[in-house]
Amino acid sequence: MRQWMVLSGLMACLALAPARPSAQPLAQPAAASASRPRTCLVLGGGGARGAAHVGVLRVLERERVPIDCIVGTSMGAIVGGMYAAGYSANQIETILEHIDWDDVLRDRTPRQDLSVRSKRDDLRRLGGIELGIHAGKIAIPQGLIQGQRLELLLRRLMLPTWQARNFDQLSIPFRAVATDIVNGEKVVFEQGELAIAIRASMSVPGAFAPARVDGRLLVDGGILDNVPIDEARKLGAQRLIVSKVGTPLATEEQLNSPLAITQQAMRVLMKRTVETQLAGLGPDDLLISPDLGGLGAADFKRTAEASAIGFAAADAVASQLRRYSVDAASYARFVQHHHLPSDDAPLLAFIDVLGTQSRSGRDLERQLDRLGGQPLDLAALEHELGEAYGDGRYQRLQWHLRERDGQTGLAIEPEPKRWGPDFLHGSLRISSDFSGESDFQLGAEYVKTGLGSESGEARVQLGLGRIDSLTGQFRQTFGAGDDHAWVARAEYRAFDVPLLALDNSNLAQFRYDQLSGSIGWRFEPDNRWQFSLDATRRRERIRLLVGDPAEWGGSRAGMSDLTLGVRYDTLDSSTFPHQGQRFDASVQRFLPALGAKIDANVVRLGWDGVVSRGRNSLLAGISLSSASDGGMQVLAAHDFLGGLGQLSGYQEDALFAPQTALARLVYYRKIGGDSGMLNLPIYVGASLEAGGGWLRRKDIGRDDLIGAGSAFIGFDTGMGPILFGYGHTNNGQGSFYLLFDSLLRERPNR
Repeated sequence: MRQWMVLSGLMACLALAPARPSAQPLAQPAAASASRPRTCLVLGGGGARGAAHVGVLRVLERERVPIDCIVGTSMGAIVGGMYAAGYSANQIETILEHIDWDDVLRDRTPRQDLSVRSKRDDLRRLGGIELGIHAGKIAIPQGLIQGQRLELLLRRLMLPTWQARNFDQLSIPFRAVATDIVNGEKVVFEQGELAIAIRASMSVPGAFAPARVDGRLLVDGGILDNVPIDEARKLGAQRLIVSKVGTPLATEEQLNSPLAITQQAMRVLMKRTVETQLAGLGPDDLLISPDLGGLGAADFKRTAEASAIGFAAADAVASQLRRYSVDAASYARFVQHHHLPSDDAPLLAFIDVLGTQSRSGRDLERQLDRLGGQPLDLAALEHELGEAYGDGRYQRLQWHLRERDGQTGLAIEPEPKRWGPDFLHGSLRISSDFSGESDFQLGAEYVKTGLGSESGEARVQLGLGRIDSLTGQFRQTFGAGDDHAWVARAEYRAFDVPLLALDNSNLAQFRYDQLSGSIGWRFEPDNRWQFSLDATRRRERIRLLVGDPAEWGGSRAGMSDLTLGVRYDTLDSSTFPHQGQRFDASVQRFLPALGAKIDANVVRLGWDGVVSRGRNSLLAGISLSSASDGGMQVLAAHDFLGGLGQLSGYQEDALFAPQTALARLVYYRKIGGDSGMLNLPIYVGASLEAGGGWLRRKDIGRDDLIGAGSAFIGFDTGMGPILFGYGHTNNGQGSFYLLFDSLLRERPNR
């Protein structure tokens, strides 16, 4: 049988195998002895500060304090729910320390799990925003984080308790508190799915999208009851141990922005309700308030520090805690009951996908069908759901274990984006070399989904700035697994082309524009590979803007071509990757038989690979482009070089030729962004590059190679990477750069 007690911080490798008996499928809650009062643990909310609860639990275990019931809010619901499920304090602490909070809280499918098409979109829309078009109006998400990754994590952690639909069936009876944001009522979970109850309890308004449970829209319970002492009394608690970790009120100096004022107003309201609750504590109860100082509610990477502070706070009142202690034999009986249920993975007799009347639902059902008839494989399930979620159609895509006719199966619940079904994407790229050459690229894209057989999609893209463009595209998938697609595309684009002398001075400037139409085929057998074939008819025109007309003329040409391409991509990030590689190769054939004015072929090849050790990463890359002599006549057969990491020292796209080559090594080290949900990862790095451009294939040689290098600092922001650096070449060219862009930006023939 497969062990599904393998815990992880959302697919991080963390193996914890607690010893426990397996005589019953569900642990029976330990009742308070008739000789001692019923003791309940109350864990308040406080975001990342709630990790202090774990330290409190460690002291309770050391002092042999049995717990008869637990009530929690927000982070208190996470820690309390895990302890009630049967995890020990040490196990909870290890899990929290190993969770990749950046991954969970950014709520993005790992890039490796995206389709190749989605990976290209991820790079093209880098740092952009998404708005929805719903019922003819602009719509936005209800939270910055939809909670897909968080909910997958909670389901993985709480999976051993899936049969405990009543929370009194847990190892320790448990309650989680949430708030109905529609009517303002408090909602107390005492049954259902433990993972969903915890997810609802910690849905901080604005940060997390509300959780919809049984038709109610639920957010963080701390709004109404951040230290739910009253709910513990309802469970029959005669003695309470209360751990309070809420964020204190800010000082006047800290109230320096509208956001700070808004947060303070919320804390003032919560403070009043907490004080009312604490006023009900009696002489038999104990309040523990860890001094967490400046540790913020978003400092999830400081959970070990918070736990240590919680331990110190509980240890300081150990003499008072001992009045709740029991003898060794009595505590051993508590420990015998306090464990996770049996860890045998259930056999999946069926897999149901809700909403299979839609094409996307049927596609998902086909993807998951291979998991049926086998023990539940969490890694495979999460991988499949990650791929589907990464396509951008769903707000949430969750799974549930169900029993039907004496058999266990899987129910998948896709929730389409509430702000869809059509979308607007916007992006902005900026570059400057601090010598008067500045560029921007503003992109806007409208995506309409559900066309044709429901998997059809239309896009209209507008680009303004360095490249002015207007593109329309229709895509329709087909095949048993929808891994094939045909694409029809029409595009207009135009940009300025400077002609530079060896000293980087401007000899002339041209305006290039191209109008094209194409039809193509795509095949993606998995999320690593894409194969393509395109037939294109294009017209290009070059007009002189600056320069002597007698010396520099223009041109106009019509052409047709077939392009065969292959792409492989496993990079884990579009900004500063740490592992993986990408490979892109194409052969473009201009055919006079199809009406082309030239007879030429163009071969393009690109590869990037990255390896990391700790905070250090090394990116290696090559790019080659070679056109036969006939390609000298048209710019469509040329490629471009220049810019940071692309022969640093030259202006962006300053060099262009029918034959180009570039090899580079880029080193970068992460030096910041290790604490706090909103902290920016910071990188420092340098590059070494060699490359050049040639007119004919026979001209290619080492003697004309240009050597270059750069040093830079980068910030991985939520709106895309920002790079500031300086580059220099061996022929004396130097330039400063400020880029709102990625070192991985694609550089196709423009």
